[in-house]
Amino acid sequence: MVRTGSEGSLLEFRARVCAVAGSVRSVCRAAGGTLLVGSCRLVAASGVAAFAVVTAACYTYPARPLVEVSPSAVVSAQISDVGRVALAEPLGAGVARVDGQVVQNGDSAIRLMVREVRFVNGLSNKWEGQELTLRLLDVTSVSQRTFSTQRTVMAAVIGVLGVAVLLTTGFTGLFSGEGSRDKPPEPPPES
Repeated sequence: MVRTGSEGSLLEFRARVCAVAGSVRSVCRAAGGTLLVGSCRLVAASGVAAFAVVTAACYTYPARPLVEVSPSAVVSAQISDVGRVALAEPLGAGVARVDGQVVQNGDSAIRLMVREVRFVNGLSNKWEGQELTLRLLDVTSVSQRTFSTQRTVMAAVIGVLGVAVLLTTGFTGLFSGEGSRDKPPEPPPES
């Protein structure tokens, strides 16, 4: 079969359009994949940074004498041997630490709304704010949760730097032109 000049040039034009469309498609696919990976990295980094700042980075637990604990403060009380025996009835055997919010503070006892009870064997129980009275001899030490400006600033700086690093590494692939994903278009078939 013999092709005329107009049919041959039409076939060549179609082949070139298909080749250009294929290369545009591969560029868009590569850019979209890099953009998706960068976006996932950003979301993950933001979540990790927010979790780190919210959980432990902003507070310290300095030890305080029982009588100096302020009302409505969140405390963690280390239980003595005498306290383990006395608290076996309301809390269970082998109590090591009681965490909660101070309801009332006196000279010889402190009343807490219990949030968590930790045992000597490493287990712990979450509580829903039941009240408990701790005597001076039930407790070896009390730590009061205190806001730490220094830790908060450090956590925020580390979080911002982490997000910045992940952003720059996530989006550099978009503009660097990864050679592995881009294939040169196939030449059009010759007639």
